[in-house]
Amino acid sequence: MRAYHYTNPESFKSAISGEYYCEKGLIPLRRFISHGRGGKDIPSEAHDGVIEALLEPEPQSWLNPKNFPGEWRYLMHDVCRRDRVMLLSFNITQNDKAYVVERAHIERILHIPHKGIIRTRSEMNRACRKYWESRIPALEYAGGFELPQFAIWSKINPSRLNVEWVRDKVEFWKEVKTLTESQFRHSKIAI
Repeated sequence: MRAYHYTNPESFKSAISGEYYCEKGLIPLRRFISHGRGGKDIPSEAHDGVIEALLEPEPQSWLNPKNFPGEWRYLMHDVCRRDRVMLLSFNITQNDKAYVVERAHIERILHIPHKGIIRTRSEMNRACRKYWESRIPALEYAGGFELPQFAIWSKINPSRLNVEWVRDKVEFWKEVKTLTESQFRHSKIAI
């Protein structure tokens, strides 16, 4: 099973050298669930850092999700913050603390304001709990999630990282817009 992680050359350089975090490799930094979300009885591990990755470089489930138009654009917007974009890949091993999770639980609640409805704290906590409870050990995942993604609670050593490509942000963003153009024409979300 292979994971695909979007990043930038500066972050990749740090993963190789250990420059920013004094540790080499992809490090689980981004909190799986932010502190203060998920309710009082959610395990503390749910708030730990993870490495996020996708199951394919451009998964159709993210490119053309029927319930979340524009999802790929939103995701790639977060990636396109530097001059160049990079796609890394690595194999998932049995030693990794890697899971496939259903991102749709979170996206459903995040899309509510677009529908003119106000989301409540308890709705967000329920969505976070469902997200946490959706974890399936990566090597056991057999499909079925609407927006599957990896959440990895363990470091990935630099020797395991493969550079798939490096692209200019402007050119990459044009590709993203082209891939998602039809979604926006068929939704009420403005380009």
